[in-house]
Amino acid sequence: MNDLIISSNNMPIKSTENPIVFISDLHFDFTKRKFNAKAALQMKDDFIAFVKERYSDSILCLAGDFFNNYKKTLSFVKELEKNQIVGFFVLGNHDYWNNGTMSHQDIINLFSDKTKNNQYFRFLVTGRKYYFNDICIIGDTGWTSFRRGKRQVELEQFWGLPDAVKVKDFSPENIIALHNEWVSFANNALKKEEKVLIVTHFPMVNFTKEDKDCWWSSTTKLKGDNSWRIFGHTHRSGQKFNNVSWQRGYDNKDAKYLEWVMQYTSNSFGKIEKSVHQYGIRSLSNFESISNFHSPVVVKNVTEESALILTVKRKGYRRCAANKHNFTVLSNSPEEYLKKVKKVTEGYLQDTYIGYVLSGPLSQEVINAIQHSITILENRDLSDIRAYITAAVITGYVFNEMPFLIKDMRPLDDYDILRFWLMLLTINHYGINMASINTVRSNKKNRITFCNVDLYLPAVNDLSLSADEVQMLMQKTPLSPRPAALLELVDN
Repeated sequence: MNDLIISSNNMPIKSTENPIVFISDLHFDFTKRKFNAKAALQMKDDFIAFVKERYSDSILCLAGDFFNNYKKTLSFVKELEKNQIVGFFVLGNHDYWNNGTMSHQDIINLFSDKTKNNQYFRFLVTGRKYYFNDICIIGDTGWTSFRRGKRQVELEQFWGLPDAVKVKDFSPENIIALHNEWVSFANNALKKEEKVLIVTHFPMVNFTKEDKDCWWSSTTKLKGDNSWRIFGHTHRSGQKFNNVSWQRGYDNKDAKYLEWVMQYTSNSFGKIEKSVHQYGIRSLSNFESISNFHSPVVVKNVTEESALILTVKRKGYRRCAANKHNFTVLSNSPEEYLKKVKKVTEGYLQDTYIGYVLSGPLSQEVINAIQHSITILENRDLSDIRAYITAAVITGYVFNEMPFLIKDMRPLDDYDILRFWLMLLTINHYGINMASINTVRSNKKNRITFCNVDLYLPAVNDLSLSADEVQMLMQKTPLSPRPAALLELVDN
C-alpha cells in the first residue's frame, strides 16, 4: 500500500487506477442488533485483517459510526494508520458519544489533533482537502439541516435523541450551524475543483417521508454533479444518482459463529473504479488487451492427448451457430453493429461520475475488455485474426444485450478462433445478409487439419468454401502463432 500516495498540498498527483472501496455504520459493539462490547474487539480485528488481505491496492473510505464511544473510535483509527491502510474517514453521530462532558466541536478538535501526523489514514473535516490522483477528497460528518424541501421542521422533537445526553451542548441549532458551515465549504470545493469525492455520515440527499426522518436525511444544497458522494447513517445501502452508500448496521454476527461464518466479504463493501471513457485509451497491443479471454491450449501430441482431441472435435460449430446473427450483422453493417454495442455499453456506464463508475453487474475488467474490443473492430484491422475474432465474440454478448455473461464465457482457444473465422469468411464470400442467415453447421465432406486436429469447414446456409479457397484466404490472413500453428488442408 505504500505506493498509494495522498497529497494534502493542493497539488493533484499522477493518475492511477486504484479502486475506491467504502462502507459505513460498522457498529462493532453491536451483535445481532444488541449492544455487545465484548464481541467488538474480534469483529474490529477481523475487519482490519480482511481489508489488508483484499483491498491492499485500494483507497478505503469509512463513513462513520464505528463505536458508541469516541475513545474506541480513536483507537480503531490509530490501528488503521499503524497497519498502513490508505484511506479516509469521517465521524458518525455515535462516534461523538461521551459522558456528556465534550461537545461535537471538542471531539472534532481532538481527532484533528490526534491524527494530524497520519500518513495513511486521514481524517476528513470541514476546511480540509486531500488529493488522490486528479480527485479532490473532502468530507465531514455532514450533519443535517432539519429541512424538508424549503421548510424547516419542528426542532423540539429531536431533543429526545440519545445524542442529547451523550454530547455536551447538544442542540439542533448547533447542528444546523455545523451543517451550513460544511455545505458552504463543500460547494466552494465543487465550484473550484474539477473532480470531487465527498464522504459524509449524514446523507447529502433527501430520503425523508415525514418530519421525524430529518435526523436520517434532509434537504442539502450541494451543487453540481462533479462528485461521487459516499454517505452512511441510514443503515440502508443504496444509491440515488451520485449519492451512494454501503452500510452494515447493527446486524454483526455472534462471535461464536466467526469460525465458520465470514464476518466480512467483498459484498460487504461498495466499490467505485476508474472508468475508461474513450475506447482504446490504453497503449496495449490489440490482442494483449483482451488476451485474458483466450486460452493458449492446443494439441501438441496426437498420441498422448486423445481426450483433448475429442473435446475439440465435439465442440463443432455450435458456438458459431449461437453467434451467427451478430457475426452476420458485423459482416454486413459494422457501423450499425458497433452503434448498438456502444449504446448498450453506455447504458451500463450511465452511473459514471468524475471518471469513476460504481461496480455493478459488469466488472471493470469486463468493461475494459468491451471497450478495447470496440476499438479493435473500429480499426477493421484483419491482420490479427485472433484479436479480431475475440473482440467480435466479446462484443457479441453486448450486441445481444447480455454483457453480464462475459465474465463467465469459456475462453476462446485457437480452434474456436479458426471456426469463427471460417464462418465469417463464408458469410463474406457468399454475401449472406441478416435477413437470410439460417444455419451454421459442419460440412462433413470438407475438412482441414489444424494444430494436429481434423476440423470440418463450416456450411453456412448449406454453402461452404472449398479447401483450396480456405488455403488461399488463410495465406492472405494467417492465424499468427500463439502458440505456433501449422495448417494443413485436406480435400475429401
